Amino acid sequence: MELGEKIKARRKQLKLSQEYVADQIGISRQAVAKWESGKSDPAAANLAELAAILETTVSELVGCEEEAGRQRTQEEKERERRKNAKMLFGRWGALALINAGWDGYSSGLYIHMPLYWLALLGIGLVLLFITSVDMNKRHTMEKLQAVIGGILIFSIFFLPRLIPGGNVGV
Repeated sequence: MELGEKIKARRKQLKLSQEYVADQIGISRQAVAKWESGKSDPAAANLAELAAILETTVSELVGCEEEAGRQRTQEEKERERRKNAKMLFGRWGALALINAGWDGYSSGLYIHMPLYWLALLGIGLVLLFITSVDMNKRHTMEKLQAVIGGILIFSIFFLPRLIPGGNVGV
């Protein structure tokens, strides 16, 4: 796709008029029409302003498709990495809340504040559920993985407290 076609397509996509674009840059509407028809090309300074108005980059406008595609891919990977980091933090936080709630409730401290420990446990379970649903949407999880994960959580947090003599340190 040529530069003029890209300018026109992006302008129409954003529902901007030629007059509006021209006013923002400080040129005539006819100049924008010439750019879109391919009769002339914008100067470098105008191209930078045009890219800003059209909410894109100069490289995408002038045809560096490969570079623009690479940049988009890199940005998507960075967004995905940040989201994964947040989800991982949420999952670890959920497990910490579940553990703290269960420890507080099962240690006998619930006599004075039973709702506090149950609230921690409940919040942890809700957070774990939310992060699990999100992870399941983005990554297909096998049924066996879900079962093993449930068994692992149960064996780490709850099983030692259920086995006689399991609460040796408490």
